Amino acid sequence: MSRRYAVRVLKAVFVLSAVSFIAVQLHLRGASPDDEPSGVGAVAAEDVHPQQRVVNGLDKAIVEPAAPVQPVAAADSAREAAAAAGLTASAPSIDEIKSSVDFNNAHSEVLNEDKFGPAADASVVIVVQVHDRVKYLELLVNSLGAAVGIDKALVIFSHDFHSPEINDIIRNIKFCRVLQIFYPYSIQLFPDKFPGQDPADCPSNMPKDEAESKQCKNWNHPDKYGHYRVARLTQIKHHWWWKMNYVFDGIPQLANFGGYTLLLEEDHCVSPDFLHVLDYIIDNKASLCPQCQMIALGFYLKQYGSYGSNIDKLAVYPWFSSRHNMGMALNRDTWTKFRNCSNLFCTYDDYNWDWSLMRVNMECLKERLYVVYTKAPRVFHVGDCGVHNHKCQADSSMKKVMQILSSVKDNLFPTELHVSETSKRMLKPPKENGGWGDIRDHALCKNNTRWPQAILGAITRPVAVV
Repeated sequence: MSRRYAVRVLKAVFVLSAVSFIAVQLHLRGASPDDEPSGVGAVAAEDVHPQQRVVNGLDKAIVEPAAPVQPVAAADSAREAAAAAGLTASAPSIDEIKSSVDFNNAHSEVLNEDKFGPAADASVVIVVQVHDRVKYLELLVNSLGAAVGIDKALVIFSHDFHSPEINDIIRNIKFCRVLQIFYPYSIQLFPDKFPGQDPADCPSNMPKDEAESKQCKNWNHPDKYGHYRVARLTQIKHHWWWKMNYVFDGIPQLANFGGYTLLLEEDHCVSPDFLHVLDYIIDNKASLCPQCQMIALGFYLKQYGSYGSNIDKLAVYPWFSSRHNMGMALNRDTWTKFRNCSNLFCTYDDYNWDWSLMRVNMECLKERLYVVYTKAPRVFHVGDCGVHNHKCQADSSMKKVMQILSSVKDNLFPTELHVSETSKRMLKPPKENGGWGDIRDHALCKNNTRWPQAILGAITRPVAVV
């Protein structure tokens, strides 16, 4: 072995050892039940949200012990150190990712608090649901960074896919407070058993009589159209419901947050004045629309020719999910109404979270929801490529949005907004879309419902039923 090569190996070993030592110290500091909480976001061991995984079926619930925890940042840093030293780092195992997910969800570390102050002081909470579309996520992050007032926000990124590349994008954000949370029952973590796609489950289009004869696991629980669950579709609704429960009732720093929470997705982008418009609507809601429980900054426009003339105009309508689900903002009072209807949401045979929420609005709430929305959208959907569409260019819609915003840049940040259109006509929602007939999905969704400790005492966390 040459002297130069030996030195290189020794350096690599030193780097990896140092990173491993840091990771272990973080683990010991965060996971020991004897440690006292220190700093913003630290919680006592008995108050955290530890992962419990239930396997082997509804009739044989066995709690699987959690693996030793390791923070996502430390795990990624170890691989980066190996790469810098010229070594090949292996991809993280499922157990390693589970450990990182558990650690991060339990500790609720908020980035950039040293610069912008405690998360509890944020004027608005923005929650972004993220899967794996890196290009769209970068576009969204860039648009958030260009928004006026973003320094006063807490932006929560909720993931159902662990990726060092995605983590790097999030951790490099310097313009606001940032928190990452991870859906703990994702397909990535359960690739070959529920809630992932179990090979022993029935194929989606298999006729029920054939499924019965083959005795595949879920043969007796197709949806109303005779189809069996598809994990990559059911995950979206599961993630949305878990995320909402976790944000409102699972993050210690937000326990007393009384403001509005704005919901975005990875393939959205925002205008520079989106927070200015949101603040105006919130501050003036009593005069603009006192009965409105929802705010929507997005609207699906087919033509943008009237965008400039609508820049300061709002509309008030009965809330309708397919029209008013983009850039949707709500407060804790409205969320509580939804959570109290968790049984209907979790059993309604539709894999879409927004249509399920629409059914809650129609059948469970005492009063139908009203929404005030911007006629010139401040949140845009640019995701031409997605679950149902793969023949696309990832940035074509974004280019159109940038052209529109550039053409009206002198008219953004209106000093006043006024309601120019109102309606009381409620459109009839379509029948359920199916895809949600499996009783395991119903059980998992219900068990991912969080209830405040004041209501249920010691029952403070959901359990995944598999």
